[in-house]
Amino acid sequence: MQTIIKSAALVALMTTCVVQAYPATAEDAVGAWKLYTLKQYDASANAFEKVFTTAKAEPRLYYYAGLANTAAHRNARAKQLFDYVITNFAGTPECELARTASAYLVSSGAASGTTGGKAGDAAPTASEKATSTSSAVASLGSTSAKATEKTARKKGAFVFTPEDIAREGANGIDQTDAPNCWFECAMSALAQLPKGQRMLARMITFGDGETYIVRFPGDGTEYKITEADLDRAGVKCTALWASLLDYAQRRKFPNNVGANGSDGELNRLHVGLSCITGCRTDVIHPGHASNQELSSFIYSAVSSGNPITCGTAGRIGRRYVPVFECHAYTITGFEPARNMITIRNPHGHKSHQFSFDEDPRHLQFEAMEDGVFKMHIDLFKESFGSLCRSFI
Repeated sequence: MQTIIKSAALVALMTTCVVQAYPATAEDAVGAWKLYTLKQYDASANAFEKVFTTAKAEPRLYYYAGLANTAAHRNARAKQLFDYVITNFAGTPECELARTASAYLVSSGAASGTTGGKAGDAAPTASEKATSTSSAVASLGSTSAKATEKTARKKGAFVFTPEDIAREGANGIDQTDAPNCWFECAMSALAQLPKGQRMLARMITFGDGETYIVRFPGDGTEYKITEADLDRAGVKCTALWASLLDYAQRRKFPNNVGANGSDGELNRLHVGLSCITGCRTDVIHPGHASNQELSSFIYSAVSSGNPITCGTAGRIGRRYVPVFECHAYTITGFEPARNMITIRNPHGHKSHQFSFDEDPRHLQFEAMEDGVFKMHIDLFKESFGSLCRSFI
């Protein structure tokens, strides 16, 4: 059965999203999604159109409506909805997912380009039909759920597509109580990049029976894993692909043995990015770099679509700073004009949300959602002891 994410989780997400937007429409929104899970795609797309008449604009609502329209072969309408999210909800997880979906429809010839409306407007209401290739629908409709279908299992075949990884992105990763933030933040960095999503998808194949095989780039070892292994170890990320990679990392570095290199001379950020990318890395120490050197180091990685991570020191300076000590994070963006760095905690939606009372205008620090925050480069130099990037 092809679906987007497990229906129980989706229903919870949709309910939260729509209840906050307009409580009276929650039942209709959930009903629209249920129609999708029953493969009643035309009915699902029509139901979402009804929800739009009363609900306020929310990126998640329009993104899932776009998926329903794609499955219904209403690809022009689907692209219209995806572009609406891209135009009006920049910086949200749904924006990146919509960008991937829209680009795929264009590259596959399934839909012609359309643009989103202005922020605050109702979503476009035309329900257009267009021809589509079956591969476009299959790619956008397939997800992690297919990994558990016995009929889809073929030894050596890839379990996930890059589109599967892109749908959840970094939000599919939930660091638990394992002290492996140095790896989780590297995995998160790849999960948000198109090239990184392709790399992650190639790391996991089907094995014999109920097993999965994980191979890290440049590592000849095969890590054979079952879902029962994940349950016993308590590895339970939102996405199955993230759980499999997390568990394989724990097998490669049991109790973090080797996380600092064989002789203990390496930075863990370097080891984490090297493990997940198989590529060279560069490490610098913010406290020993000028603002120009630091901004150039970050901007070159972000602008070229390469992963970059950062870690706080064991003891941060005398002044209070809104981050954890001895913790690793992912850098997801940089605004040179304001010298503001966008950073994500691998704890994701479970992250502690810091405040920074001495900066009420958010010129140095701004907390966002799902563990994401913005930090000025000056405060970053006080807070972080190391910075690592890789070129993929």
